[in-house]
Amino acid sequence: MSAVSRSISAVVLFLSLWLIALLPQAAGAGTLVVQSDAEEREAALAEGLHAALVRVAGLDSDAVRALADELREAPDDDELPAALERQQAREAGGYRLEFDRTALRRSLRDAAVPMLVGSRPSLLVWAVEEAGGRRDLLGTASVGEDSGVLAALETLAGERDMPLLLPLGDLQDRREARISDIVGRVTEPLFEAAGRYGPDGLILLHLRPAEGETRARALLVHRDREYRAEATGADAPAAARQAIAAALDRMGADLARVPDEPEWITVGFTGVAGFDGFRQLRARLGGMEAIERVQLDSLGGAALTLRLRTGLDAEALGEVLQEAGFPAAGEEEREEAGLPDAALWLGVR
Repeated sequence: MSAVSRSISAVVLFLSLWLIALLPQAAGAGTLVVQSDAEEREAALAEGLHAALVRVAGLDSDAVRALADELREAPDDDELPAALERQQAREAGGYRLEFDRTALRRSLRDAAVPMLVGSRPSLLVWAVEEAGGRRDLLGTASVGEDSGVLAALETLAGERDMPLLLPLGDLQDRREARISDIVGRVTEPLFEAAGRYGPDGLILLHLRPAEGETRARALLVHRDREYRAEATGADAPAAARQAIAAALDRMGADLARVPDEPEWITVGFTGVAGFDGFRQLRARLGGMEAIERVQLDSLGGAALTLRLRTGLDAEALGEVLQEAGFPAAGEEEREEAGLPDAALWLGVR
């Protein structure tokens, strides 16, 4: 390939990446949809607003609940919370509510409410349910009667934007993840058994009957820290949901940060594999609550610099990005890129 051809190819690639960087998010990406079974419009609004704030913040807390009340009592000119885009009655009853995610994020920031700002950790759920004198390991491929626990956890994961991983519960899982370890909260062998799923942490869940109800004990382990929670529910799905939600909130309280007024920070990335690599990088960054916008700044080979609009300073942003799997780039990689200075240089893997 001639030098002219190489130059033209580089220009075409740069322009393609630049146009992608300027494109708006996919339709609906800035809209957060919440479903409410409440029959009254006002009750549905209160429930939906609280649920939407919990989803953006990544946890429930007194501060989140107080903000939900404040936003509901401080409506816009149409007597509705400013973040509410649409509230529509469903044919089967209840309401479908649409909120502006950016407005919710801004409200959380302005009220100094702690929130999860980076990639949310993936957590594998080892769950044991006792019933009829048996103890069963729950899994998506398990043979036996489904009490609805896994479906309840899938719903909870969606409501929190939290990646809860559910094991297969197949022969390999039954051989490596002992029920006695889950009930006894012996974590080391269970982390080894979870290797095939690659989680960031574990949740051990034990469900057992208790005087006509179900008692749930949950242990969440993440970054060598343990978070315990218990709950009693009318049935196993309700108890499991309550216990795991409480454990997630306790973990979230440790991980949450209060972002400041957003500013632009230039960040360099090495190891970006062409056009597809850039799109994947942009999607990963755009999925973080800490980052409001992503713009292409400069391009050079397998490296590029991006301008990120964020409420974190450079040091805090670097910590969040490294926790999300972007390692610090070496001096040699930065020099080879030959790009302008950046507040941070990270690798992509």
